[in-house]
Amino acid sequence: MDRIDIIDNRVHELSAHLRENATQGAGELVEFAMEHASDNQLVNSALLLKLNHSRADNVLRQGQLANEMVALTERIGRDAVTDLEATTVVKKSAIAPLEKRREMVCWVSNVNKTFQRSGFNMQGINAEFRLGEITGVVGENGNGKTTLFRMISGELAADSGLIQYPYLEAYFGISRNDWGEIKQRIAFIPQHLEKWYGSVRDNLHYELALHGIKGETNEEEVEYIIYRLGLEEHQNKKWSQLSGGYRLRFALARALVWKPVFLVIDEPLANLDIKAQLVILNDLRDLANSYRYPLSVVVSSQHLHEIEHVSDNIIFMKEGEVIYNGKTDNLGEGREENTFEFASELTLEEMERSLGGFEYYSIEHTGLAYVMHTPLHVTQMEVMQRFISADIEVTYFRDISKSTKKMFV
Repeated sequence: MDRIDIIDNRVHELSAHLRENATQGAGELVEFAMEHASDNQLVNSALLLKLNHSRADNVLRQGQLANEMVALTERIGRDAVTDLEATTVVKKSAIAPLEKRREMVCWVSNVNKTFQRSGFNMQGINAEFRLGEITGVVGENGNGKTTLFRMISGELAADSGLIQYPYLEAYFGISRNDWGEIKQRIAFIPQHLEKWYGSVRDNLHYELALHGIKGETNEEEVEYIIYRLGLEEHQNKKWSQLSGGYRLRFALARALVWKPVFLVIDEPLANLDIKAQLVILNDLRDLANSYRYPLSVVVSSQHLHEIEHVSDNIIFMKEGEVIYNGKTDNLGEGREENTFEFASELTLEEMERSLGGFEYYSIEHTGLAYVMHTPLHVTQMEVMQRFISADIEVTYFRDISKSTKKMFV
């Protein structure tokens, strides 16, 4: 029996156990999540469901929570199987070595930009954007994300420093000073999408024609991008007939149909519901990983956990400076404490009294949630267990020790 069959059988057994006795099955769900979940938040969800089920005071609520546990079990199982299948495909395919698919598309060195009217100043910005990678750019509004995006996409000149495109020079023979040709390989999608006229399909044909692609090739490329981004049912619709999510999908289609190598997207998730956000993020991950036409993707968002989940690299900006610039997996390295965020109806005084002798450095309320700082040896499991033993009702919980969220709070 291979690993996929083992996971499928485990999902079936655990789901049955949860339906029969969710009180006992909840602990098994936590163990299953810790072993197989692709996202730490799924582990937190399992812990939270276990906690809430232990506190549920009626059969109806217990039944609802049991159903949520089954749904979470199935989701973790599906994700684990998908990851295993993808790994198998990669091993069997003649894909180019990873190092060959990570060429540097854009290099930013000591870039500075000052706006005289507002007095806003960007100082000493350094960054690298590579093929096949997604770089998430986060930070509060007004801290320089959009300015950085406009500079790397060729819409705004820097006052000093260098912005170069080594991949375009090496593989397309484009001079580093030929901004007209450089911009032909860069797709920039701003936060506020401009209204367009005509149908989705007609606009895609027109976009390709602007890039000199006509005739049969034009038809083939439009058909491909419509299928790739799931626009078949919407290809004859106009702007007013599309939802926000599908307007963004069209913007992606129009940007990608002519095969750019650098995709820069400013706040794509801002006006989307959670389902549409997940679809768009999965699309970006697939596009960056494309074997035929890999991209370097740079995306900004206020949805920190979602963008961290999909990004290879993270840039955190504050007041025009880069505070963190590195691999997403390296967030939190070298920290001296753990940080947990959670929500509860208890007042700060009641929370401190309920925690009693539990070992933590500090706890504060940000207005929306509690933030607790603990020694490194205190784990999220221990925090959740303390909530259970102290009868503290929690409606939300997340370990932010390895997240940029910690930089905000």
